Amino acid sequence: MSFDKKSYFDEIFKPLLQTLASKARFQQATKPKAALFYPSNNTPTAIIVTDSGIVKSKHSAVLEKAISYARHGGTVIFRDELNQFFHSHWDLPWEFGDYQRTTVYINPHARLVHKVRFPAAYSQKAVFLRNVPADAALYLPIEDLVTESLVFPSRPVTNRMHMPVAFAAVGEGSLGYVGDTNTEEASYAVIVAMCRL
Repeated sequence: MSFDKKSYFDEIFKPLLQTLASKARFQQATKPKAALFYPSNNTPTAIIVTDSGIVKSKHSAVLEKAISYARHGGTVIFRDELNQFFHSHWDLPWEFGDYQRTTVYINPHARLVHKVRFPAAYSQKAVFLRNVPADAALYLPIEDLVTESLVFPSRPVTNRMHMPVAFAAVGEGSLGYVGDTNTEEASYAVIVAMCRL
């Protein structure tokens, strides 16, 4: 779903869209009517929300349908841009935390980590989340990590409880968050894995 589709969307997300199209029948909804109609007549493997347009009040019916879809066994995946959204709509305490680039590693204790194949580690510049339970933290910074920047000096990653990728059980389904702001190739692999493709 892309209700606030930016002009650069097709270029930036081209690798992800191509990968999804090669593994599954792929539908892109840029209008609420299409987003409401498709899941009513099909069973999507996952719904990926690419921007914050879904939280606008005029799209509340679509948001409610996405929440219901996840709670009844589906997978919904969000990218960044949605602070306060997780608490107000999903009843989760997740909030934005640090914004940094560092290498993060798969959390072997994450609840859903053994159900799909995820990259073991990768570097990403991301909006990290805080207040995410350990079993929903899909990737975590490890001890002695430092930030990675071509512009600023490296500094220690001080809060190892902030995470850039979360994947939690909600009802009978799943809710995913990928905070990557630079559209790293490994983040696409994570999104595809969350879709179980």
